[in-house]
Amino acid sequence: MSLKKKLIRVRIGGKTLPIYVAANMEELVGDPADPDQVPCWAEAWPAARGLAAYFLQGPALAGKSVLELGAGVGLPGVACGLLGAAVTFSDFQLLALSLCEANARLHRLSRYRLLLADWRHYRCSERFDLVLASDIAYEPRLLPYLKAVLLGAVKPGGSICFSHPGRPVTFSFIQELHAAAAFREERFLIPVSVPEDPVRTSYHIHIHRLQWIPGTYGRA
Repeated sequence: MSLKKKLIRVRIGGKTLPIYVAANMEELVGDPADPDQVPCWAEAWPAARGLAAYFLQGPALAGKSVLELGAGVGLPGVACGLLGAAVTFSDFQLLALSLCEANARLHRLSRYRLLLADWRHYRCSERFDLVLASDIAYEPRLLPYLKAVLLGAVKPGGSICFSHPGRPVTFSFIQELHAAAAFREERFLIPVSVPEDPVRTSYHIHIHRLQWIPGTYGRA
């Protein structure tokens, strides 16, 4: 299946970034009762914009390895790539990875790769300096798998960065991670504008940066 895409311009962190998204999400919906067939990956959601803005306001990431889980269109990963990181875009949908690649090429990222992976059958043993989790911790049936992936993907001393629009389930999930290992947490609130949204044009996105203190797995 070929993907029809369109170019939008996202205003984040005082910059405007062109980003490819799916041209028509409704055309991509399979069985709406099956969460795996709902194309949440096809749009640049507010939480992704907030996480991208957070990084664009920060220091360069040259020499850092970054994994974006549930990457969708890959906006936070692109932001990290623009700051010099080597980015791995991961999703379980091939069409999502095609958008990530289109956006990586659009921004002329030189160090990126694509990883097709399902958290329920995750086989990547590599660890990363930074793991991005942009509004992906909300589906209860998948959270045990996501927890295992996150704890296995971050390097000792590395960080996991969550972004979400204030979901109670995500707050609870982050507390579960604290119970499983010792993390030093920083929290931020990033204002995000989505002018093209006909329903809601402004958000405050919660950012949680959890830095793993080595040697603390297995406390839970």
